[in-house]
Amino acid sequence: MISPAAQLVINDQQTQKYRTLLELSKVITSHHDLSELFHELACGLEHLFPFRDLAVMLHDERRNVMRSYIMEGCAVARWVGKESTEVSVDDSINGHVWKTQTPLCIDNLDEDFRFPAAQIIRDGGIKSVCCIPLSTVHQRLGTLNLWSEEIGAYRDFDIDFAQLVAGQIAVAVEAQFQREQIARDRDRSQLLLQVNNSLVSNLNLRELLSAISLALSPVMPHEAAALTLHDVPSNELRVAAFDFPEDDGNCVTGRVVPFEGNPIGEAFTTRKTVLIDYSQSDDPRVACSGFASGCASPLIFRDRVLGVLAIKTRREHAFSPEDGELFEQVAKQVAIAVENALAYNEI
Repeated sequence: MISPAAQLVINDQQTQKYRTLLELSKVITSHHDLSELFHELACGLEHLFPFRDLAVMLHDERRNVMRSYIMEGCAVARWVGKESTEVSVDDSINGHVWKTQTPLCIDNLDEDFRFPAAQIIRDGGIKSVCCIPLSTVHQRLGTLNLWSEEIGAYRDFDIDFAQLVAGQIAVAVEAQFQREQIARDRDRSQLLLQVNNSLVSNLNLRELLSAISLALSPVMPHEAAALTLHDVPSNELRVAAFDFPEDDGNCVTGRVVPFEGNPIGEAFTTRKTVLIDYSQSDDPRVACSGFASGCASPLIFRDRVLGVLAIKTRREHAFSPEDGELFEQVAKQVAIAVENALAYNEI
């Protein structure tokens, strides 16, 4: 039987926990910057939860990996400047918890080797972990992680309370995503308007491509853009305009683009937008310029494919299907301008 004094201590602890939960709700509503929010959370929760670092891993649906979103510690900024880390859904603690939607605590990572991806935090001195699903009523976002240098830190852990905290954090992350989506929608609408204005004021294709590339950069950052047109008499794709400020003349050696084995040719022949992974290409021009990914969309006017609009970047996997849909809208506008330029013999 629990003594009155012991019961009082338990009650005080429970009261403190729910006060913390209330304060957490206030902190979340007062922050729009998640980096600042999580730093404050790390400092506010460390007297309740045993951890050295707190981390949020989110599921990347497009690539089906778990990616680090926020990694925080209160006293020491160990993760500042660190690049985002990706781990496999199948080989990681985070992937397992995200799939099963069930919390998982491990007493000693040095004795548990079920998840190969855990070697990353094992190398960082972490001995025990507690991983909790990060979900809302709308979606499964990812996981909340508590990492400790102490063995068995989560042996007597109040997992139910931790899940309440995770629920609050999930709401904050989802709200941030919604704000970012609203901002993207606004930027994309402004982009289409800016592109339309560029089309009206430019009949010269080289100037047109430069203006389009400049308008695209804030929404779809890239280092190079190309406009390729179909030459009907020779039945060849030829580069009509190229916008690559860093080009020293060594990378682009030919002006004819093959139909086969090339994403530009693929976009032309299939009449579909192509998201490009240049790591799969053997083209020496790609190798010398160092491009990693790109996007190409056909220029279709009155059911005729005039050519292809393409952008390239040195960032890997830079463009999403959503980006591809936007780029396709831009290409539809550009196709009208290209037809007008061809009609006025401005190329």
